[in-house]
Amino acid sequence: MYRPRTGSLALKPSHFLVRSSQFHPILMQARFSHNMAKEPGETSTSHAERTAAQPRDSALNSVTLIQVNAVNENIRLFRLGVKEGSRIEFLPGQWLDTYVPGVPKAGGFTLTSSPSKAILPSSAYLELAVQKSPMNPAAAWLWDQPVDEVEDEGKDDGAVTQREKKPEIQVRVGGSFVWPPPGGEVDLGSLRRIVFIAGGVGVNPLMSIVSHLAEGGSCPYDVQFMYSTKVPSEGLDSEKILFMERLASIFGRERVRGQLRLFLTGLGPLSSESDGSVLLCNEIDVPFKRRRMELEDVAEALGPEVERGHALVYVCGIPSMTDELVESLTSKSGLGLRPERVLCERWW
Repeated sequence: MYRPRTGSLALKPSHFLVRSSQFHPILMQARFSHNMAKEPGETSTSHAERTAAQPRDSALNSVTLIQVNAVNENIRLFRLGVKEGSRIEFLPGQWLDTYVPGVPKAGGFTLTSSPSKAILPSSAYLELAVQKSPMNPAAAWLWDQPVDEVEDEGKDDGAVTQREKKPEIQVRVGGSFVWPPPGGEVDLGSLRRIVFIAGGVGVNPLMSIVSHLAEGGSCPYDVQFMYSTKVPSEGLDSEKILFMERLASIFGRERVRGQLRLFLTGLGPLSSESDGSVLLCNEIDVPFKRRRMELEDVAEALGPEVERGHALVYVCGIPSMTDELVESLTSKSGLGLRPERVLCERWW
């Protein structure tokens, strides 16, 4: 998803702190050993073990599975209905401990909807985007549920399909990769620009955050959203790229001030896939780069060096991408941002 400044694709040995909310060298103690050749979702430790040090609610909430939509052959959207009389509150960017029927251990899935959707006066819901992961029992159970007829899966305000069976699921909110940034170390009064950097399904928590910022149309910040992903096997189709149409709507209709910067890999020669490098999303043209993201792209999104002290960066992607990029952002030999201004989370 990310190419270092030198252009070399070789990555340094990676380290990670699972679910960390900001980078600091003293935290980088555990060696990254996940074998990317494993089945998607297969890891050496469970979600509960990886997130044991993370904040989470004390109580479980009961929700029902009310809608399943296929984005592409590898990703599905799951809508969980909040029961009448219940109230589930969370911060944008948090995840759910997810207990599905017949699976004793919780799966961990990031919330992709904004918090306001969970407290609607009627039809309140939570949304998850889950990658196909046969070795992850909770994800496998979700993927076993029947898919509903496609309505407007790129939007977050479509009507909820009435399913014959609505299995009950137990969930608990947790996580510290959130908006607003935790700890009070960032003065929001002096903040001018937010840069979101998403690699693949690392877009999930950032989708929740930018959706929240876009609500009401009064976001005071310049928002730069950098999204690097591989084009799905179905081809260059905005409906098949996770959250592409939703993001295009937010930026194309100026619900936030800023720019959507798209980087697509897995495309063939220019003439065979696209007339130029523009993706049409619901009558909105979205320019894109036919390559991986580079550090120079991030530097451009951050703006002039004198203004970077007023910027905040969120990074979410695979550990190798995330760790190398965060190091480049915070090191003196890189862009030299203060560590508290770079928040990160790794997906696996």
